[in-house]
Parts: sequence; structure tokens; C-alpha cells
Amino acid sequence: MRSGQTAAQRVTTLVIAGLASWACDAQRLDVGAWSPDAGLSVEAGTAADVDVPANSGRYIEAESGELSGGFSIGDDPSASRQRYIAPPAAVTSEQEPGSARARYVFQVSSPGAYLIWGRIRSPSAATNRFWVQMDGGAWYKWRISVGDIWYWDDFHSDVDYGTPLRFELAAGNHELVIANCVDGVALDRLYISASGDEPEGNDTECNPPHSIQIGGICLPSCGSLRGTRCSPSICADRPLLAAYDCTICCQVEP
Repeated sequence: MRSGQTAAQRVTTLVIAGLASWACDAQRLDVGAWSPDAGLSVEAGTAADVDVPANSGRYIEAESGELSGGFSIGDDPSASRQRYIAPPAAVTSEQEPGSARARYVFQVSSPGAYLIWGRIRSPSAATNRFWVQMDGGAWYKWRISVGDIWYWDDFHSDVDYGTPLRFELAAGNHELVIANCVDGVALDRLYISASGDEPEGNDTECNPPHSIQIGGICLPSCGSLRGTRCSPSICADRPLLAAYDCTICCQVEP
């Protein structure tokens, strides 16, 4: 968060799927029509907050949102623009969204079903989730373990990994809010798309969350090893299997 910057100036506003302009104090974004070769011009020194679009979607840098309640900005050379956001340390809020907020305002000129992706680093099953909300609606727990790498994942509800959330958005302004759930997780960028395409950059051979990359090796989850149980009592007399998400894992059925 830049010192001396007002809350309104910290809200990054994008125009998606249509020709439009918007100004907020010193910020002004002019975004061309939604297409693979759409142009983007940035004025008044906002280039550090907004990236050039790719394919048919629009990127938002996570640190460009309005941050409150303990969200902080960290530095990492492997993150986009070498920056990311992280929730407050040693704070968990599993049953409802925590008090930390990252708020993003954007505008669409064409109504439709939009997918949102986040580039996340979530090292383990204990540090792998945020809460997300669109336009003041229902909160969803967005959960996925990816290991020690940055990884693009679509917003989905909890462990329903294969069913992305589709947000029906009317033309006009919209507000995306991300809240803390657990610590130890980080968010680098967001990607908003009406075409359902996937942002580039997932080059790991692992298959999060069924296997995650740690130290260049794909480690499986206990559940991905068919017929397994994560239980010390059940596994007491059985060969143990290496799994990233539980200390005691074994195969119960062949």
C-alpha cells in the first residue's frame, strides 16, 4: 500500500469487455474492446498496478486492491511484478470470513457468465484457502493446495475442485472482495474472463490438489492414493504411504 494514498485511489478499476474510460483522482484506465489483441493504455503512473491483457481476459495485480484488516504486501522475485498479498499471521477464520479484506472494483459492458482465477501459493493443506465474494453475495471458501510454487486456479466452492464458480454479471460496476481464512497462503494476481480460458503459466507436472510440487517433486495427497485412510488407528498394522496432507496414510483396499 502506498503511503499517502487514499482508499479510493487504491481501488483498481478495470473496464472489461467493452470500450470505456474511468477516472478516480489521479488514476485513469482506458481499456479497449475485449479481444485477444485488445490494447490497454495506462496514465498517471498506474503501470505498477495494471498489467497488459493477454488472450481474452484481464489481469489485476493482487496488491493493487484496497487492502484492510491486516492484509500485507510481500516481495517475491517469482511473483508478477515481484509482489503479492498475504493475510494476517496467526489468524484463522474457518466458519466465516475473517476481518481482513482485499477489495477490487471493475466494470463490464457486456453481461455474461464470468470466471475468475487467482495465482496462489498455498504450501499445505493447513495453509491453502481464502474466502471470496462477488457483489455482496454469498461467501465461498476457495481452497486448493499447490506446494511451494505459484499456481493459477479458478474460484470454486471449497473442495469442489472440478466445478468453477461462474458469476453472472450485468453490464456495469462490480465488486470482488477477498477475505482471510488461514495464514500462510499468498495471492499474486487475478484473472477475469468471460470466455472461460485459462491464464498461462501452469507448467508443473503435478496435479494440485491431488499432487503438489514441493522441492521439484510431486507429492500425492492421501486421498489421491486409491483406497487410503488418514488414521493412526486404522493404519497401525499397515504399510505407510508418503502423503503431503496427513502424517499417517495407508492403503486399506488394494
